[in-house]
Parts: sequence; C-alpha cells; structure tokens
Amino acid sequence: METWLQVVLLVAGWLVATLLLTVVARALERRKHPLAGPVRLVRGAVLFLALAYTLTVRGIDEANATHGTILRVLETLLWLAGIAAAVGFATNTATVRREGADYVTRYPKLLLDILRLILVLIGACFVVSGVWKQDLSGLLTALGVSSIVLGLALQNTLDNVMVGIAVLFERPFQVGDWITVGALTGEVIEMNWRSVRVRTRSRDLVVIPNSVIGKETLINISRPTRAHAESHVLGFSYDDPPNKVKRVLMSVVRSTRGVLADPPPAIRTTNYAAYAIEYQVRFFLEDYPRVQEINDEFMTRVWYAAKRNGLTIPFPTQTSFEFRGELPKVADPAKRSADVLGKVPVFVPLDGAELDALSHECEQLSFGRGERVVFQGDAGDAMYVILAGNAIVTVDDPANPQSEREVARLSRGEFFGEMALLTGEPRSASVTAVDDLDVVVVHKQALEGMLHKRPGLAQEMAEIVEARKQGLRAVRDLKAATPAQREAVTRASHELLGRIRRFFGL
Repeated sequence: METWLQVVLLVAGWLVATLLLTVVARALERRKHPLAGPVRLVRGAVLFLALAYTLTVRGIDEANATHGTILRVLETLLWLAGIAAAVGFATNTATVRREGADYVTRYPKLLLDILRLILVLIGACFVVSGVWKQDLSGLLTALGVSSIVLGLALQNTLDNVMVGIAVLFERPFQVGDWITVGALTGEVIEMNWRSVRVRTRSRDLVVIPNSVIGKETLINISRPTRAHAESHVLGFSYDDPPNKVKRVLMSVVRSTRGVLADPPPAIRTTNYAAYAIEYQVRFFLEDYPRVQEINDEFMTRVWYAAKRNGLTIPFPTQTSFEFRGELPKVADPAKRSADVLGKVPVFVPLDGAELDALSHECEQLSFGRGERVVFQGDAGDAMYVILAGNAIVTVDDPANPQSEREVARLSRGEFFGEMALLTGEPRSASVTAVDDLDVVVVHKQALEGMLHKRPGLAQEMAEIVEARKQGLRAVRDLKAATPAQREAVTRASHELLGRIRRFFGL
C-alpha cells in the first residue's frame, strides 16, 4: 500500500475515533459521570500522540540519533498519557458508586489523588527503564536516602499528614458534624491533610492538628444518628413521693420544645443523698446546636412545675437571721384571692363570708412563659382567674390540624374555664402563658358545698352566664333588654341549670 494512502487512512481513523469519543464524553458530562475526564484524556492526548508516533515512525529514519530521540520522546509521552488514562478509568470505576442520579466517591478525594500520583510515578519509572534503557537502581538509592533525611526533618508534619490521611479514609466525622476532642467541643467546618478546623459555641475558630486527633479520644455527637442524649440530676425533698416527682418531671420533659418523643425520655431514682432524693432525667434531642436553649427551657420549667405541684427542691444551706423590731405584715394570700374572685361575674351572688370560704378552698398556681395551662378537648372541673401575667387563648385550626389560631388575650382579673367548673364539659380552647403567669384555681369541690347549702345559687349563676353570652353585663340589664333577649336568656339558663344540677348532684 502506498505511503500516502496509509497516512490518509490513519488520519481518517483518528478523526472518526475523535468524533466518537467526543459524543461519548458529552453524554457522560451531561450525566456528570466521573469517567468523562478519562474519556476526554484519551480523545485529546492518547489518540493524538498515537497518531503522531505512528506517522513519525513511518516518516523518519530510526538510525539517525536525532530521529531516535524524537521517537523516544513521543513514545514516552504516549505511555504517560496512556497510563494516566488507564489509572483514571480504573480508580473512577472501582471507587465510585451511584446514589440516585448522582455519583459519589467511596473514599476521600485527597486519598484518590495520592493513589493516582503513586500509580503514575510507578508507570513513569517503567517507561524510563523500558523506553530510555536507564538503570533505576541509583535513582532509587538516592530517593531512599533523601526520604530518610526528609522524614527526620519533617517528622511532625508527616505525622499530621499520615493521621490526616487516616482520618480522611476512615471518615470518623464530616464537615458539619459536632465533635468533642479532649475538652473541646465544636462544629467541624474544614478538614485537610494537616489539621481540622472547628468552630466552638463561642464562635471561635480552633485549629486542631491531626496528630492531636490521633492521640485524643474523639466523640462524634452527630453520628451514627443526630439523636443526642442529655442527662440532668435533680434533687427533691424526702417528703415528696417519688412517683409523683417522676410524673411531674415527665410532663415537663414532654412539654419542652426540641425534646424527641422517640427515643422516649426516661426518669430514674438514682440516690438517697444527704439532703434530697436524686432523680436522673434523660431525654434525646436532634438539634444539638440548640442544646443550651433546650436545657435552659427544661430547667426553668422544672421550678414552675415543682411550685405548682407542691414539690420541694431542697438545698444544703442554713441561713440564720436575727431581727429586733416589729415584724412586717404579710399579706394573706386567701384575702388576695377573695378580692379577685369577688370581681368575677359568676361569683357576684356570693356574700363576703362565702367569698372568704371559697378563697380558702382555692389554690394558687404559677406557670412559666410558654407553658400550657389547659388543653383544648381535655376534661375539666376547674375555673382559672388570673392574678398576674398574661395568657393567650387558641383553638385548633380546622384547615391545618398541625397549627392553632389565636382568638383572645387575657390579663389580670380575667378568667376562663367557667363552663368546665359548672358543667364539667371539655375545654373548648387551649390557654398558654405569654409570660410568667399566676392564677387562682377554683375546683368543683370548693363550690360543691355552697351549692348544696344554697340551692338557689345555681340558678343565679346560670342566669349570669347566659346573660353574658347575650352581651349583657349583668342580670339586672335584662330589664332593659328586648323581649327576644329575655326569652333567650331564660330558656338557655333553664337548660344550663339542669346541667349544673346533674354535674353537682343537686
């Protein structure tokens, strides 16, 4: 075959192969496949060098020293390009897995780069030995001696690099994880060969050398799951029944925002200490960056819950005071309750003695900001009158069962739950403390005795409740009301009176 025809066929074959590999490379790039890079290397370098080498072999005299050097250079470049492409195909095929529409490397990128570099250097040594006919023993000896010298000089740096490679390979943590190394806790924001950069809760940047990570005990708070356990040890008086303490603490845990329902929280009696019975409260949370806020909310609500339920948190402190003079007068809580109850329309029919008796039967409770006082749909037999603070009234939103709609705001002197007190019907709305809230609670038992002593009291209360529903401030306003309003109040009050009598057994 003529030489010119061979050249034409070689060039035509090169063009066809280049076009085919271009189509394949673009298809791989659209899929973001990792083999797109090696295919581009074959198309752009390997094929071109193979064509140049073939044409050069056919067009020059190998006996000429200059021509022989040119051939060796081309052959060396062709081998290096081929080795690089082969290493790219091998490493990307063996170390990449598909997850959905994306391709994810199984090992850290830095480790793969090191592996590729080592394989290319080994291939280069074989090329130097095979193509250039050079003895590599002297070069290997020099490299060995140089490696020993460099290893001794860069011992600490190499220690960080080797541990960094191990960390990148094992992946005990990733960027975004919260870790504890020794006494340091923070969020990982960067990982490299020499160190790990961590941002602490104080917003400070701490650089931890990899050698330190290799020697210290490392705790990954974000792995294997985001669920993280928090434990608190709390002490309560020996006079408080343990089961009651556990019930109160469990209600506080479940109402604390950010605490997971699964895994479930646990409360255990751990120790009978010198001043208190100690209980361990253990709960889980996912949002670890908010752990301080969640713990603060829990510990704050414990105090209010203990106060409401008559629990005592003792402390080993004894303080003695010596006072000479007249003691200050202490306000009677019952009198304060009587004053507030006397302004509630439902209790207007009660005289002073009855108000005092009722106030002594009531209890005063305190709620912290954000705590629920009553829940919509719960059964109830008590009425609440606000002594101090503010509250919001919310109802479930029918359009979105996961949300609530605010319908009213209550402040000092206002009340809620009168229908639950009089008839025992379920709560029609939820009430939540906007800030620290003090309330007087009137239970069914406190009112029951008075209704039995004064049968007519139930009818007066029923008329007052129904008059308020019609927009009248008091029963006496009925005289000025329209006949339709008076008839509606009379009819509704009779129905309500029957429900009150059934509830109280009159």
